[in-house]
Amino acid sequence: MDTQMEKLSLFNFLDYREYLLAYFDHRKAASPWYSYKVFGEGVGLDQSQVFRILQKQLHISKKALPRFLEYLKLEGREAEYFTKLVELGRSRRESETRCLFAEALALRGSKSRKLQDTQLELYSKWYYSVIRTLLGFVHVKDDYESLGQMVSPPISADIAKKSVQLLETLGLAKRDEEGFWTLTDLKLTTGSAYKNLQVHAYQSESMKLAMQSLELHTKELRDINVINMALDADAFRDCLAILSTARDEIRARVEKVENPDRVMRLASAFFPVAFTKVAKK
Repeated sequence: MDTQMEKLSLFNFLDYREYLLAYFDHRKAASPWYSYKVFGEGVGLDQSQVFRILQKQLHISKKALPRFLEYLKLEGREAEYFTKLVELGRSRRESETRCLFAEALALRGSKSRKLQDTQLELYSKWYYSVIRTLLGFVHVKDDYESLGQMVSPPISADIAKKSVQLLETLGLAKRDEEGFWTLTDLKLTTGSAYKNLQVHAYQSESMKLAMQSLELHTKELRDINVINMALDADAFRDCLAILSTARDEIRARVEKVENPDRVMRLASAFFPVAFTKVAKK
């Protein structure tokens, strides 16, 4: 196998369609005559179907999957991994997606783990991102007990420490010259692989927190409202635009804060997830 094909190792991909596109581009570069039609003939599909699969507009069907495995000469663990990625791509239930993702990572092996793999863990617990925000303005060395108590609802010192360690592993936090934890300039980019899975997990955790806030925080510390409204398609789009504008205005206002004393989360509900100076109740 040539060097270029080694770079196209299936285990370097978390999206099977990105692998197929890379495979196609490599074959095309080596043989200009190679085309979607040729690829389609090899897997028993029309060239338009192959094009749509490579452009992420269509998924491989269960019926066509064995033909892809044979055409790509995937066997053993590679065949299992490719099959798992196809199932993962077709999955629509969050619980099933999480399970398939974990199984795919197990087949992939620890040696090929990339940042994208651990990003899922970052969004799997609501307090990881809260700790990350706190480290942006709170001076912490090793007092994880106090850090955990700032979170609302509170977390243990051990969990707070593990959260900071995760941020360090991701390159999102580091100690400064005095030993205090600070944020780095590195920003996470989810890319196309499983961005929706991360977003869904984060949103799910946030909705649970909003419900807890009704009991945990007084009305003065939160703003949770529910409005029922009758809309048509145009009004729906206008409301989305208004919400988008409002979020932009909120971001602009937040950027002007110089001495923050809490971390707020907005998820169609405005509620606290951490305090430093203000009483929690």
